[in-house]
Amino acid sequence: MRFLGEAERHPPALRAVHWLTAGLVACLFATNWLREGSAHGSAIRKFWLQSHELAGCAVFGLTLLRLGLRLGLRKAGGTARPARMLHGVFYGFLLMLPVFGLLWALFGASAKIAFWTLPAPAARNPAMVDLASRIHSHVVAYVFLALIGVHGLAAAWHGLVRRDGVVRRML
Repeated sequence: MRFLGEAERHPPALRAVHWLTAGLVACLFATNWLREGSAHGSAIRKFWLQSHELAGCAVFGLTLLRLGLRLGLRKAGGTARPARMLHGVFYGFLLMLPVFGLLWALFGASAKIAFWTLPAPAARNPAMVDLASRIHSHVVAYVFLALIGVHGLAAAWHGLVRRDGVVRRML
């Protein structure tokens, strides 16, 4: 195994945002599962929901930052087209999940997101709540979880089978 020079690795800022986002995404799934397992109306359920919303806001902001960094910083060379396409899909999901979570809250009983109260753009709309919650919680979240699995398998393939240094670019 050869060691990569700094020029072949992603810039430190991109690596930091990548791993911070990965940690927050893990927190999003964990806080949602913990919330689902908590009694309705309980303080702990509210805590897990607020933690989930706060992490979602952070992921949204970090994704925008990461997109800006990718446009402005040099990139590690040799990124294959399938990897670039998968990354584009990842960014889409990292932006869609919080947007549909926000719509779910805004059209629901409360426009409170994490610890902030937002002005409600419209009256409570049960049909929009149902649509946004289904898209956020079922369609987008589960497809995103599958993409994370594909990403992990691709990283394992590059790191354990091909040993081509692709994984080390992000370490």
